[in-house]
Amino acid sequence: MKAGFALAVFALVGMLAGVADAKLSTPFEYVSNGVDIANYDLDNSDMVLALDVKVTDTKGSLELTLDRNLIDSRYNGKDDRFLVIADGDEVLYKETKTTQKSRTLKFNLNPDVELVEIFGTHVNGITFAQSEQPVVNIQNDQLQKLFTESTILKEKNGKLVDEINKLKAENEVLKKENKKLDGRVFELQNLVSAMDKKVKDLNSVVSEQVKTMFKWFSRK
Repeated sequence: MKAGFALAVFALVGMLAGVADAKLSTPFEYVSNGVDIANYDLDNSDMVLALDVKVTDTKGSLELTLDRNLIDSRYNGKDDRFLVIADGDEVLYKETKTTQKSRTLKFNLNPDVELVEIFGTHVNGITFAQSEQPVVNIQNDQLQKLFTESTILKEKNGKLVDEINKLKAENEVLKKENKKLDGRVFELQNLVSAMDKKVKDLNSVVSEQVKTMFKWFSRK
């Protein structure tokens, strides 16, 4: 009984270890050192292979063997360089092996990297519409587009800041006018109070005069 239980525990531990060590199933072969690939995505429109990664070492490395039918980079019928981007920064790589069917790339990754993008001119057999250009030129076009959009957003943001500053200035003017108005209201209140006191005093004088006249007529 004890032996059977021990074997079951051993088998369970082995299964858990196997799951922990299991690599993500991908359409490309890869060897990782201090890097886990959590997910991947092939984008036919941008011609990019995107990898969600987690670098578990101080300096991780990836070696990817990419089938040419999966993703490739060609210009004028010849192999062209891929563009590898890690969290927005270009990554230098070495092409360690090149065959008619695949290309193998190797590069290092810093510990804080989470997204690796590999740009080419062909993905899943689909050729980019501008494949007559080198992949670097294609990427530069995309970066220029992003830069233009960013410039437009900055201009809009600048206009909003100007409007906010204008509103702040108008608000300060209103505050000053409000203070002046408060002073005028206070002066008006004082004037009303003074007039009210004069009216009361006048009423008292009139009342005394009426009483005096009443007494005088009563005597007659």
